[in-house]
Amino acid sequence: MFEKRYVFGDTAAVYREVPVEGHENKTTIGLGLYPAGEEPANVPMDALIQAAFTGDETLIDYTLGVTMRNREGTLLHVEEQAADERGVVTRLHDGRGNVYTHHLEFSPETGVFTIWVEYANLTGKAQTLESLQSFSISGISAVKGERATLAGLKLHRMTSAWSRECRLQEDTFANLGLDTSWARYGVKCERFGEVGTMANRGHFPFAAIEDEARHIVWAAEMEAPGAWQMEVYAEKETCALSGGQADYEFGHWRKTVAPGENFTTHRAFVTVKKSLLDCCNAFVSEQERKLVVPASEEQMPVLFNEYCTTWGCPSAENIRAILKAIEPFPIDTFVIDCGWYKPDDKGWCNAIGDWRQSRALFPDGIKAVAEDIRAAGKIPGIWFEFEVAGRDSDCFWDEGKLLKRDGRVITGKNRRFLDLRLPKVQEYLKEKMLDFLKDNGFEYIKIDYNDSLGIGCDSADGAAPGEGGRQIAEESLVWLDCLKETVPDIVIENCSSGGSRIEPLRMSKVSMCSFSDAHECNEIPLVAANVSRVIPARQMQIWAVLREGESVSRTVYSLCAAMMGRICLSGDVLHLTEERIALIKDGLDFYREVKDIVRFGKITCIDNTVEYYRDPQGRQVYEKEYEGKKLVIVHFLESEERLTLPMGGYTVKRAFTDLPYTAAEELRIEGRPFTAAAFLLEKGV
Repeated sequence: MFEKRYVFGDTAAVYREVPVEGHENKTTIGLGLYPAGEEPANVPMDALIQAAFTGDETLIDYTLGVTMRNREGTLLHVEEQAADERGVVTRLHDGRGNVYTHHLEFSPETGVFTIWVEYANLTGKAQTLESLQSFSISGISAVKGERATLAGLKLHRMTSAWSRECRLQEDTFANLGLDTSWARYGVKCERFGEVGTMANRGHFPFAAIEDEARHIVWAAEMEAPGAWQMEVYAEKETCALSGGQADYEFGHWRKTVAPGENFTTHRAFVTVKKSLLDCCNAFVSEQERKLVVPASEEQMPVLFNEYCTTWGCPSAENIRAILKAIEPFPIDTFVIDCGWYKPDDKGWCNAIGDWRQSRALFPDGIKAVAEDIRAAGKIPGIWFEFEVAGRDSDCFWDEGKLLKRDGRVITGKNRRFLDLRLPKVQEYLKEKMLDFLKDNGFEYIKIDYNDSLGIGCDSADGAAPGEGGRQIAEESLVWLDCLKETVPDIVIENCSSGGSRIEPLRMSKVSMCSFSDAHECNEIPLVAANVSRVIPARQMQIWAVLREGESVSRTVYSLCAAMMGRICLSGDVLHLTEERIALIKDGLDFYREVKDIVRFGKITCIDNTVEYYRDPQGRQVYEKEYEGKKLVIVHFLESEERLTLPMGGYTVKRAFTDLPYTAAEELRIEGRPFTAAAFLLEKGV
């Protein structure tokens, strides 16, 4: 029987051939990841390749309609395996010409494994996949004495909704119904994900299983530009964690692979650490390590977006006035948001798709305003929602350009979706977006996307709708490369009703994301802290909306929230007092001093006592550490708590707050409702 063990950093990767219970002479190959030295002996595993073809039989009772894992397509043998300090490559086959290459790459800097699978059809006839997952690790359990058990395990996920992105959810296996039955019969499966093209609408593609007693957390995060799924698969006393493309049962996906052709999954990122926060920090560090952005982004410049100033009605006149008003502030980028294309007789919201600049709003053309922005020393940016058409546009009614399902145009209230696979659509977008950017001198684009196409769409080859949806999601990513080819060093912002398309693959191709559409609500710091667990801080753009007549406390509250990532100013800036200008400058100067902690620091604490965000009773403490320095950001919501924090050998070097505080052996802060404080602490000062 095949068995190999490799140690990478402090993690052991165990490959083991295991018999399939109830099937004589049938085996499969499993992969387990464990803290080195804590690998259990002879623990049950299932297949590291989770593939299913049309017509496959199940290997386990009671699984039809519950999971597509462990179908007969997982009965594989190792053909060859090669390993070095960078990882392991395993080639497997089923003896009938279905061949898989399983990749496990290790990052010693972060302790993160990258896993993906390549399928090759060498059968001589077409094969139809209904599932092919990016990763599967098994043999996960808690231990009570010498006995494996599921008791005590917890599942951590991140739920997402509009303006509620990436909120942690914790469930015990018992509450999820994943505990073992009296006779040990039956598979239990918790399958979740997103069907459609907004990858972060229901959950972020992340899951972690925690054995709290032993301080072991198995965590995974995935590239997921379109429909995706994750599964916790529990059988008897152990479980498996897998994920990838949403399968036929969950996401209507089915793909026919011709003889001699290949299909490769997206990548998954897996790690084994001592705590959930350790796992999140590792994933963020791995993304940061690989990130390549334009030189203009390296110093994390502050932005101004006029959306919360003009609310969809930008004009040459008001933009020039705003540019004058923000002269005192160190702002490097100015973004013109939606509405620049507004027809004279219609609103801006549903006019997307034709992309004709408004001559009423920009009498001398939008290029003249872009030149004004550049003359003010700022990079000019502009908003597009290029993948859809609104009901008030001509494009909305041009059905030859639009996606269909069962031959009917897919309509989401006031939006329809362009078929990005069509040459005529590609030529249309080249003219309307690429040529527009180049001709008018824009070097920043905010890409919005405000609806999901659902289960998928028709394809010329008659593929299942989920495969059509996958193709459209892939074509969407191609346009990010087209933008970079057209405008070298363009800064790309990923926005989708805020953070609904935050996921690792899209984020690897852009400079930053809109963290949320939480523009100026009280819960901004809560959402920002949640998103910071999965997105590098220098990519996380956070609104700091200024309002005329607001209190000093409110200005401090907004700026402190935005300091968790990239500050994006907006709001009422035309009539700021000298005192308010000085306060904002002080906050931006504080941010400049802590940028290295924001960008490179590890999160050491997110202590949030708020349960219901719209009635936010409580407070939040957010801490990051980097090279002997610590950033502490505290937000009091509906709270008058007197907060005490240990100093731990640090001293306060600088603070940005209007709250009373003292700092000696402890940091004591006198809280008031909807106030905040940010502290820079240093060792040995």
